Amino acid sequence: MKRLVFHRVNLFLMFAVVALVFGFVAAVITVQQIMRENVPAQAPQSNTAPVVPPSVAFAAMGDMLPHDSVVAQAKTTDGYNFAPYFTTIRPLYKNTDIVFCNAETPVAGEGFGLSGYPTFNAPSEFARDLSGAAGCNLVNMANNHIYDKAQLGVDQSRQTWESLGVTVSGANRNQAEQDTVSYVTKNGIKIAFVAFADFSNQQGYAPFSINLYQNEALVAKLMSEARANADAVVVSAHWGIEDSNIVSEDQTSTAQLLSDLGADVIIGTGPHVLQKVETLRSKLGNDTLVWYSIGNMLNTQLEVDQLTGVIAGFKITKDGEKFSVIKPTAHITFMSYDWSAGDRAAELLLTRTNIKLDSLKGAKDRISPMFADETYETRLKYVRDTLGTATEVVITP
Repeated sequence: MKRLVFHRVNLFLMFAVVALVFGFVAAVITVQQIMRENVPAQAPQSNTAPVVPPSVAFAAMGDMLPHDSVVAQAKTTDGYNFAPYFTTIRPLYKNTDIVFCNAETPVAGEGFGLSGYPTFNAPSEFARDLSGAAGCNLVNMANNHIYDKAQLGVDQSRQTWESLGVTVSGANRNQAEQDTVSYVTKNGIKIAFVAFADFSNQQGYAPFSINLYQNEALVAKLMSEARANADAVVVSAHWGIEDSNIVSEDQTSTAQLLSDLGADVIIGTGPHVLQKVETLRSKLGNDTLVWYSIGNMLNTQLEVDQLTGVIAGFKITKDGEKFSVIKPTAHITFMSYDWSAGDRAAELLLTRTNIKLDSLKGAKDRISPMFADETYETRLKYVRDTLGTATEVVITP
């Protein structure tokens, strides 16, 4: 009898344990279901990259001056090669879409007689290498030297640039050409390019030869067409007082006029030295980025400020239907050459040798031997003080 009672107790304990186990498992499952039901739903993973607004990256370089010493160093056994001048600086703007350059000379070739200052004319290889080695694909022809070889020199120069596939503006072969705005389309953004100069060193030119901004009717006509037919308008203005870092009243009033007529960017050349950068507000409500002077680029002028230039950078970007000019930057450049004190005192210009165009940092060790009171640091301060805070001065690695 005792064994039967003991057996029944064991069976009861076994069933109780089984019940507890099943109860625990059921409880765990129930809790897991409740937790799953209360976890917030997660958005499905997307492999789509964020949309990047289209943009056009610009680099702008100032006066390209084929002084006699520049041309002499470029002479080869069978022509001219200017490409080595740009080898060092080309990486500074290698990722840009449009490269603006001011060719401060006719490129009419040897048939018109090669010459430097004060009446310029460069060999056709000058245009070839500015286009190829320097990457210039937007060229200003509106400057005071473009008529140095008269109308035939203008005609030949324009033909030379166009044969290289370069977009030009500012000097013309006829009235129809002057009345036509130049356009370039990059990355789906259409840009109008209009160019004006203050004056010509030579006289006797036809009104259509050079776009002068004193011709108010011409300015109004070209700017109106450009604004109506392009997403953005870039204006080249050759103006200002030579060798002055101070913006003149004429530059200020002309810049405001061009802004009011719809310019998005104004690239200034002509003073041979740097001037400030600022943003103007137009009566249309748009902002205009103004580089009053980006200084010289390729040259062998004599003063330290004339040898210090910048590669001006900026982007034109499209966000929906809105176009903006963003990220203005300045890479500093420096022209150096070897010239003995005696030859300098005697002004023997053709004795300058080892002519180099470099970044300011790359030319660091060549500044003081040329100008005893100047260093990399003084040049950097000069550029920052002159340009102002509207642009970022980029320190080259």
